[in-house]
Amino acid sequence: MKKMLPLLAPLGLLAALVAFLVEDDASVRSRILGPVLAFALGYAVPRVSAEIWVLLTGRLGGKRKLLVTIGTGRVVAEAVLGGVLVQLRPFPTALHVFWTIASGRLVRLRLWLSAVLLTAGPAALAWWLWNSGQRHAAAGIALALMSRIVTGLRDPYCFGSQLLRLPFRPSSVEPASESGHLATAALFQGRFSDAGAAAPHMRPTDNPGITRAKLALGAGRYAEAEQLARTELAEKQSPGLLVEIGLVVTSAVVCAGDSGELPRTNALPRLMAAVGMFDGDPRSVDVTVPAAIDLARWEGRPDDAVALGRKQRGLHMSRVWRAESSCALAAALGAVGRLDEAHEALSRARRECPELARTALVARQLDDWSAALPVEVR
Repeated sequence: MKKMLPLLAPLGLLAALVAFLVEDDASVRSRILGPVLAFALGYAVPRVSAEIWVLLTGRLGGKRKLLVTIGTGRVVAEAVLGGVLVQLRPFPTALHVFWTIASGRLVRLRLWLSAVLLTAGPAALAWWLWNSGQRHAAAGIALALMSRIVTGLRDPYCFGSQLLRLPFRPSSVEPASESGHLATAALFQGRFSDAGAAAPHMRPTDNPGITRAKLALGAGRYAEAEQLARTELAEKQSPGLLVEIGLVVTSAVVCAGDSGELPRTNALPRLMAAVGMFDGDPRSVDVTVPAAIDLARWEGRPDDAVALGRKQRGLHMSRVWRAESSCALAAALGAVGRLDEAHEALSRARRECPELARTALVARQLDDWSAALPVEVR
């Protein structure tokens, strides 16, 4: 039931859309479209209000902002404002605010009160809409609230856990230290040196293992990065952390294989297994995991690798993973002899994350491919 709740609204909207498309009678179609739109708008209310609340209240609500991304699609502009990475994307259909738990007095109480207000506000709106006859919008709000609560009970960073578990298990939430927040923010912004300066002072509750793994990856210590990430994999169960761990493992295997540290005959099956760590639709993996581009290249499908690299361009929220994706695209373009385009992609990676060791590795690969090209004799 827990896994089905987030799917109920999309499935219901899909069924209504199908009914709308197959119905010939205009009056019937209008009677279908109105409730569908009302339900969809209602379903969006709790999530949008939660993101706006974090954006406006910040530490007052017990949260410290790391990243604000406005819209969906590729990043078209970004800047660091007040230590927060702010991204603008072309389609104004979403707002996401990423955060750490703030330190300070009564932070757990502030978190819980925020969760209460974010439940009471939409619930009151749903009650008013229901009594006003706008029952489809009210149903959308109610289902969205239920979904957010039930699906977030186990993760302390999620709404449901903060609302229902925090009052009885205060220890389930540990504020981030100043060093932990600075290291995480620096990695979002692609600043490995600043993250490395903060990392030694992180607390155990700041998840320093995944930070050290990313730092090892950025410095070109690929075996160490993979080992640290796999150690974290055995200990962590938070879905968000599992994704980050998987990204480090897959990228470390790719770089070890391309650098010659790991024989390709061993690296390919290891990469296939690592990419298999990501659950869900393979098409989603293709646009969210930079190593999926490299896997296609290693399997002898360089044109597919280029296509995947084009799809991923500018999508990742962290500059580190955008740079990894650009490096993977550069390697794929180099493998098919499109060296000018490959150097453009590599330049993009250097702008996104100048300290990433893989940029030097890909530059050497491009030099090797260039040297192997036949020389035209006139």
